[in-house]
Amino acid sequence: MLKTRNPRLNHPRTGSPLWLATIACILAIPATSLPAQDLPEHEKIGYNLLESVSKAPLPFTGEDTDFSIDIKPKLSDFLHESYVRLPIEFEYSFTNKREGTIGLIPYLPNPFDSDAVSSDGYFTFGLKQRIDDMLDGRFSLAAGFDGKIPLEEIPSPLLRESYDQYMPYLTAAYALDRRNRWLAYSTFQYSWVGKDRRENRTPVDDPPSLAIFQPGIIYQPQGEFRYGLSFEYKTDRLDGGSDDGLKIVPSVTWFPPEGTPYFRRLVGHFEITLDLEYDLSQIEEEEYGSDFGVGLSVRWRLNRAKPPPEESVL
Repeated sequence: MLKTRNPRLNHPRTGSPLWLATIACILAIPATSLPAQDLPEHEKIGYNLLESVSKAPLPFTGEDTDFSIDIKPKLSDFLHESYVRLPIEFEYSFTNKREGTIGLIPYLPNPFDSDAVSSDGYFTFGLKQRIDDMLDGRFSLAAGFDGKIPLEEIPSPLLRESYDQYMPYLTAAYALDRRNRWLAYSTFQYSWVGKDRRENRTPVDDPPSLAIFQPGIIYQPQGEFRYGLSFEYKTDRLDGGSDDGLKIVPSVTWFPPEGTPYFRRLVGHFEITLDLEYDLSQIEEEEYGSDFGVGLSVRWRLNRAKPPPEESVL
């Protein structure tokens, strides 16, 4: 799901990697557990190919040649906007440690709005590299890069939406219990603002770039459901701004079991996620506010004859 400064953009201070390392170390709190190699495969951290939750990337990747399609409509647009966004993303695993994505975020006319508008929206792309697993497989770390480029005029009143955005990130996760039912994670991402894609450019200063910190926790018992709770903190202070924003996002994911109507005849691994976003504070020129959306993820292996790799899909 998607949802006045100096014109020359400043870059983040070099001290930010130290903050990043501190976050990763906090997640790596020692705990008693079975070694990862002694656990059944279905009980290892990341087994269910959990790569993102509530828009926060996680340090897990699929198996070699995995291919997935994610569709994440913004349902609140039907109530608040003259358009409806329908993000679609295609993901491919080059290896069991590296995956890439491309996608589109079209703006479709809202059928319930008399002044409905539309746009080709954005082209999106990304690459994620899992660094490796540590602490007997319970701590995972990955780095990645996402981008978002407007294809034409974006019908949003927010200035930032009309700019290219480039977003490197570092993400870490740690299994809190010996059976990997509880997972803590944190992601740090920096969103650089690039080229202005407005057709009629009024003489205004560019919006500042954003630093984004997303900590959260996931509970994944055996069964059909997964539960999550995350926080999303954004600030433009690293680029000379003075604004902060905070959002809380509870979520629930359903894995339809075999034999479920409408799914039993389809091949693949399905996930259906409901995110509820509650705004605690806002940041200038950034879309915030209470929101809700549904994400549908479909995954299958392109090369079914090829055996899975010996190591975990973490």
